[in-house]
Formats: sequence, structure tokens, C-alpha cells
Amino acid sequence: MNLNKNNDNIIFYTRVYNGEETLSRCVDSILNQTISNFKYYLVDNGSTDKTRKIINRYSKNNEHIIPIYYDENRPGRLFDILDTVLDKHSNGYLCTLDADDEYAPDFLEKMLAFIQKYNLEVAACGNDFIDAQTKKLIGVRKLGKNLVLEGAGFNKHFRTYHQFMRTIWGKVYSLSVLRRYNIYNTKKNISYGSDTLFAMEAFRNASRVGILAKSLHKYYISPKSDSYMFNEKRIASDQVLFDAACDFLISKSGEVSDENRSFLRLVYLNAIKDTLNVLLNAQISVSDKLAYLLDIFQSRHTQELIKWTEAGPQKRQLFSQVAAWVLSKKEVRSGSGLDIAANILAAMDIYPSQIDGWQDGWLFMLLAKIRDRQIEMGFSRLPDSHIVSVTATSPYLVGSDAGYLCYFRDIVFSILQNDDNKALNQIEELIAQEIDIPGKYIEDFLTLALNLSAKLEYPDYFVYFKKLQISLLIDLSRVDEAVEEFADWDEILSDDTDFKELKERLGK
Repeated sequence: MNLNKNNDNIIFYTRVYNGEETLSRCVDSILNQTISNFKYYLVDNGSTDKTRKIINRYSKNNEHIIPIYYDENRPGRLFDILDTVLDKHSNGYLCTLDADDEYAPDFLEKMLAFIQKYNLEVAACGNDFIDAQTKKLIGVRKLGKNLVLEGAGFNKHFRTYHQFMRTIWGKVYSLSVLRRYNIYNTKKNISYGSDTLFAMEAFRNASRVGILAKSLHKYYISPKSDSYMFNEKRIASDQVLFDAACDFLISKSGEVSDENRSFLRLVYLNAIKDTLNVLLNAQISVSDKLAYLLDIFQSRHTQELIKWTEAGPQKRQLFSQVAAWVLSKKEVRSGSGLDIAANILAAMDIYPSQIDGWQDGWLFMLLAKIRDRQIEMGFSRLPDSHIVSVTATSPYLVGSDAGYLCYFRDIVFSILQNDDNKALNQIEELIAQEIDIPGKYIEDFLTLALNLSAKLEYPDYFVYFKKLQISLLIDLSRVDEAVEEFADWDEILSDDTDFKELKERLGK
């Protein structure tokens, strides 16, 4: 391409909403390009500050600028402008720039030369990351040497160029590629990452893409940017972007290799890490945060990540931090909050054995609910040892297995709350209701009832449970044991009708 011809077919685009503090920096970096034949669509997206006045001032003094004004702030403006650009220009290039960023003066010159040299349809450059408040350089993203992608290279070098495919800016797109866009792929209902979908669609439709090994773009990192804001659609956005990247690889190379899928799982891990950080710092209620956490960890994508055998230390660190936050909230220590906490921890495959500020009874109930949920989810590893450890603080429960403890959880909870009277009443109610108790638990259940009756010095209860115990031993054909238990009561309750019947069953 001759750099001195047809440069009026080069289009810059900036959408701005309330950008009065940074817009001049952005616009000046465009107007100061070493190649000056271009059109610049400068779009006010319903600003309520002085943005419109700034655009007016620039457009009156510079014929490059095409001002467009909207009264409503909404996403997707680029596609409105893109239709206009494609109608007016049969060929050329599009570049975008955020209203708080800037390009180096030779951005366009170097990028067009790169495109011409390698016959590219899309070109990307490196980026400087700047702290918006201090203006200090935080980091640089650029390659050590130029990379040109075509054919099998899209699969082979995916991990190298993926970082440059995540952003819409810092690139030059040929209009011919944009004409081949599948709008569905770029206008999915996501709140975070639409730029990635746009760039990914460009890479997908391009036969040759290049990454220039120079940093020609400055990205200013601000806590006011969308990257640091939470809304409910962001969770789904992380998942959409993972699937879109897989679809991209399939379209370019026919498969997602194991290596690339592992890489994308790491990308997803980092994505949900950022989302979790934004969520937990958002100004919303704890109950809302818990509900969103549950959405994240019960999703198919996160479950696949959890079951993935790699990145163990990174996952453990992140999940431990989330678990610590969840368990620090008073809202999860009872009621529906406890259920949500259990579901979150179950999804993360985390079993706390000790929590500051938690009484043993509530910790046991949490672990029991985690166990229930993990059985439903088909997990093979259950929190049994933790349940046994927590309940072992009570002499009545020492030696009991987790299945037994969880089956009688309400009774166990009362015992751990040091409310033996309530526990004994719960036992009596359970028997009165004629609940079909699993056979493997009945003997230990009656032993517990006898121990509680003895401690509380309730002789009537003790005798009642003793009769049930002897009857059970007879039913189990454990006659010698039944006789031994009966011997202590034969003289004391010789006139008791129930004991007479037991004696007859024993053949005495």
C-alpha cells in the first residue's frame, strides 16, 4: 500500500461518556499522528458533563473530526458507526481508542507500514499500562519480535497472541474483515468483554494477522473503568468469553488442543479472580454477594475448573480466600445463609474444620449440609473426617461415623449446643413418629438415648429406651446379649408387662 494515497479511508473511532477530564489527551493523540489523512468519528454517548462542549470545540477547528451526539448512554454505538463507515468507504482501515487513552504519534505510520510489509488484514501493537492517578508506568505488554499469523499459526501461537485479542484498541482493522463480521458473535448480551468479542471476530475472519513488537498505545488504568465495576451480567460474561475462545479455535484450526484448553482454563481462573475481587468490594448487600458467589461456583465452567487437575496452588489460594470471606459473615451462621454458604463451599470442594467465632454445633451443621450437597453433585471425597473431628468434642458422639451423625443432625446439633434435654426430646419424638431409621444406625441411636437419660437422671426415659434396646437385640438374634441386659432388670421390674413380654420372647 502506498502510504501517501487513500489515507482518507482510515477511520478512527472514540466513544465517550462523561470524559471531560481525559478526552483532550485522547483526541490530541489522534490529531498529532504523523499521517494526517484520516477521518475521526468522535461520539458523545449521552454525556452529562462538558464532554459535548469539548467535542464541539475540536470539531469546529479540525476537518478530520466527525462529531456525533446521542442523548442516551448505551453500549453498541460502534456498530451504528460501523454501518455508516462501511457504506461510505469501499476499503480502508478502522482504529478505535478509548476516551481516556492515547496513541503514540507514529502509531498509524508504523502500523500501516507493518500491514503493507506483511499483507495483513488485522494488525495489533503492544501497550503501556499507566496508573491514571500517578501517571506512572505499571507494565508493558509487547512481544520480543514481530509475529505474523496465518493457517496453522493461529493454533500453534494461540497462547502468545491471545492477550492481544482481548482488547479492541491498539489495532488496525481492514474494512474488508469487518464486512465479513457475524454480528451475533460480537453483540452477545454481555456487560464485560464485548471488546474481546469484537477483536476475536476480526481475528477469526482474517487470513493474516500481525502483532507488531512495539508498544504504541497507552492504556490508563482507573478504578472508575468498567473493569472495576460489578454488575450481575459480568459473571456470565466470563463464561461467554471462554466459550467464544473455544469456538474461535475450532473455526480456525478445527479443534481445541489440550494445551490450548488448559491455557484457556488459566485465563478463566484469572477472569473469575478479577470478577470475585470486584464483587466482594461492590457496594451491595452480603446476601446479594453470596447469591452471586453461588452462581459463579455452581456454573459448569467453574466446576470444570475445580475438577481440572492443574493449577492446584492458584485454585487453592483463591478458593481459600473466598471461603474465608464467606465464613467471616454473620449472615451465614444460621438459616438460609448457612445453606448458601454450604452450597458455595461444596462447589469449591472445601471443608473447614475450625472457624474463628463459630460454635461447634453450627460448624457441624455447615459440614453436614456440604456433605449433602456433594453427594447430590456426585463427589467422591466427602467431609467425613472433619465432621467426626468436630463432633468428637462430645463424649456421646465419639466413635460415631459421619453418616450416622448427619442422619441425626438435629439431635447432634442440640448435643453440641449443650442442650441435652432438647436432644432427648428429639429422640423421643423421632421414635413416636415411627420414622424408619436405617438398621445400621438403630443400636447406636438407642445407646445415645440411654446415655442422655442416665446423665439427666430420667429413670422413666432410661427404662423405656432399655426395653427398646433389649427388644432390638432379640430381633437381631443376639440372645446372649439380650439376656445379659435383661438380667439387671428382672428383679427390679418383675411386674412390668413389657419386661414380662421380653422375658417370654427370650424363652424364660
